[in-house]
Amino acid sequence: MSDRGMKKWAPYKTLQEQWDTLDNLHSSNEKIEKPKISNEQAEEINDILVNYHGQELEIIYYKSGRLLKEKSTIKKIDAFERKLVLDNNKIIYLKDLVGIR
Repeated sequence: MSDRGMKKWAPYKTLQEQWDTLDNLHSSNEKIEKPKISNEQAEEINDILVNYHGQELEIIYYKSGRLLKEKSTIKKIDAFERKLVLDNNKIIYLKDLVGIR
């Protein structure tokens, strides 16, 4: 549905069922495909992780149809399970990484 289509139904969000349905429809329209990273980008991410020494990083990752950013330090790099554990105990899997700055 176009933006006009979503705006058209906004005044009718009076019943909870309508509210939930319209919100789900709107959020599904915003989803994107996971971006593909090049070999150079993968090498850059790998170099940053190999040379990581406790500095704060901006981690860009893909989850549920969205690109998310997280500024944090890394508590643990788990190569066996292929994941990062951030200082707030959030887990980001390496397959979901799009970029690190």
